[in-house]
Amino acid sequence: MKRSVAFSLIFAIAACVLGGFLSGCETGGDTTGLTVTPSAYNTTNKSEAVTFTVAADTNTATESGLRELSLPLEWRVSNPLLGFISAQSGYSCTYVRNRANGIQTISVTDQYGAEGHATVDQQ
Repeated sequence: MKRSVAFSLIFAIAACVLGGFLSGCETGGDTTGLTVTPSAYNTTNKSEAVTFTVAADTNTATESGLRELSLPLEWRVSNPLLGFISAQSGYSCTYVRNRANGIQTISVTDQYGAEGHATVDQQ
């Protein structure tokens, strides 16, 4: 009887330790999409700058109900002839348009591959 209780106790402790270890390991972001704000922006000013911010997609939640956004973020533009990212910090970037007209796409990706996009209509 003592042997059975001791074995059960050892098994329970091992399960708790292993379970705690596994649940504490970082396996990747829980976010599959990012929301960029503003999602669309129109400008007629030939040298305007606009700041974009990003948040985890509100449709994606972890088991705890929290949303996770993983830094660092990579911001980029679809067409460097239309404008460029002049600054980025944390969850935001500043886009500066060039004099050219067109539709620019601003994209952001977190370290786990979740993406978000915004468009700038430059007239």
